[in-house]
Amino acid sequence: MKVIQHSKYFCFIILILLSARTLAQRINVNPTILSFNGSTGQSATQILTVTNLSDKVQAYQLSLGDWIRDTTGEHRYFTPGSTKRSCANWVSFDSPVIEVEPQKSRDVRVTLNVPADVMATKEMKWAMIFIQNVKEQTGDDNKGGKMKATIKEIYRIGIHVYQTPPNVTKKEAKAISLVQNKVNKDLYDFTMVNSGMTMLDCKVRLVLTNLASGNEIKLEEQSFPVFPEGTRLVKLEIPKTVPTGKYSMLGILEYDPDMPLEAIESSLEKN
Repeated sequence: MKVIQHSKYFCFIILILLSARTLAQRINVNPTILSFNGSTGQSATQILTVTNLSDKVQAYQLSLGDWIRDTTGEHRYFTPGSTKRSCANWVSFDSPVIEVEPQKSRDVRVTLNVPADVMATKEMKWAMIFIQNVKEQTGDDNKGGKMKATIKEIYRIGIHVYQTPPNVTKKEAKAISLVQNKVNKDLYDFTMVNSGMTMLDCKVRLVLTNLASGNEIKLEEQSFPVFPEGTRLVKLEIPKTVPTGKYSMLGILEYDPDMPLEAIESSLEKN
């Protein structure tokens, strides 16, 4: 499995660091997630609409890659078809390169073909579609032998592709641990694992019960997605406003309205 890195994907990293306002001045893509539910041998097509928000004609190239979320939720990128859960090789475009007039939109047909192999529908798979401009130039024409000032600005966005077979429905998660952070004593590291078959949209929160008074404090919850077989570590903060005392601390994980909550208990002494 080869990790995508170095200069080839430097521009994608720069794009992530750009403000939403800066990106919105150039391109809009809708939707940002394509969810498929294909069975063995099935083919399905969805539409991506690419809008050129700049004042110049733009050419865009579509490509595919693999990706995962690490334990902190950050995205890591890999070459297409190199990871265990990849469906990149199943995806194709009717137009891998498109040209869009200023302030206009163009549709791209994205097709996912599930192989005629029973193993193809045993688990959820995913990939990423990258949409990148070919080039953007500014500057005056070369006149009178003067050099032309040219800037080539490359930017890239990613569209999530999910393929979840209709028979893959098991949802399950487990709370693993809740321990004090070794660096910041006001943080507690909550670790969970997605032991089911589908992606989970999780919520986790801390509930503190004062052992002396019985008063209960519910702290702010955090939300995050986790892929099947994925492990997530969430840092939960104990606010300075929590009164001093000894507490029973409960880390509560919610991952589906129809499934029971997962919880793990620890203790807290607030000074």
